[in-house]
Amino acid sequence: MKPDISVIMSVYNGEEYLAETIESIINQTFTNWELIVINDCSKDSTPEILSVFANKDKRIKVHTNEVNLKLPASLNKAISISEGKYIARMDADDICLPNRLEKQYKFMEENDDVDLSSCRFMTLKNGVYASGGCGGRCDNEALHTMLLVSNPILHPGVFAKAEVMKKFNYDTSLTCTEDLELWTRMAMNDIKIEILPEVLLIYRLHDKQITNTTLERQHTEVLKIQNIYYSNVASVMDDEMQKFYINGIYFREDTIVSEFIKYSKWLKKHTADNFDKSTVNYALFEILAEYKRRGISKLELLKALMTFNPFFIIKEVLRRKKLAKSDVTKCIEVADKMGLVRTAGSNEFPIFEKL
Repeated sequence: MKPDISVIMSVYNGEEYLAETIESIINQTFTNWELIVINDCSKDSTPEILSVFANKDKRIKVHTNEVNLKLPASLNKAISISEGKYIARMDADDICLPNRLEKQYKFMEENDDVDLSSCRFMTLKNGVYASGGCGGRCDNEALHTMLLVSNPILHPGVFAKAEVMKKFNYDTSLTCTEDLELWTRMAMNDIKIEILPEVLLIYRLHDKQITNTTLERQHTEVLKIQNIYYSNVASVMDDEMQKFYINGIYFREDTIVSEFIKYSKWLKKHTADNFDKSTVNYALFEILAEYKRRGISKLELLKALMTFNPFFIIKEVLRRKKLAKSDVTKCIEVADKMGLVRTAGSNEFPIFEKL
């Protein structure tokens, strides 16, 4: 019998967390799956760990690259040999909650018009668990619009129709933004994307993920990808706006409100034909919410808010509060099941730890 779900994973020197990750797949309430692991020339004990699990469970299939192919090519290899109706992504250092595959399978079966979905998540770093963000919209229109200003789709939480993944594949010329490129390319081809508003994954954060070299490469690749996306759905940004876009919009390191206002006016003008005005305002409001969290002054915040319709602001604040409350409640429920205790954080971003 063919599996309903093909879970695909690429690993390079992942010995530290690999066993815990695979155990979280084995412990799924949904059992008709295959796990395809591409060992990308690991030099640590990864091969031995994979061998132990593969010998215990025939649903686990290990393939070893002869040369280091990097993540995009390794994932394409896994996609090409997958047999499931759906493909679920998983990274070698994250943790699936026990009902992840069951919930996502049911969601996709009940929503046949959806081609690709992801889920809510909690982060884990140095033993501290936190909400992965609350209050964001989950619908296709909002996600396509948010791709103009960020990457709103959790890559290791993706669950998609296999036929769609096999049609599009990852761009192997990229090294750290292959997911963003895939989502924007799908959006330009009217692929329907939604997020299941359930916390189904623990997304691990650690110091090995980001280096100065990686960050510089990310900036370069993001700009390349977004120039293509913008040229198709909006307009081409000039050099000055591109510089602010990277630092002030996508990565939100520079909270320069005057530049944000200039960008906002430009975006509203050039997206009028392809995006709903209220959804563009939502995407811009998300950026401003991050600016507020980063500590811009009340005066600067007021200047930025004046670019929005007052009725939109009221409606959006109420929507965010309602959805954030629901999302936080779900995080607390997950934390309770995991035996975690709330120790810090805000109402919107609670923090948990194990006793």
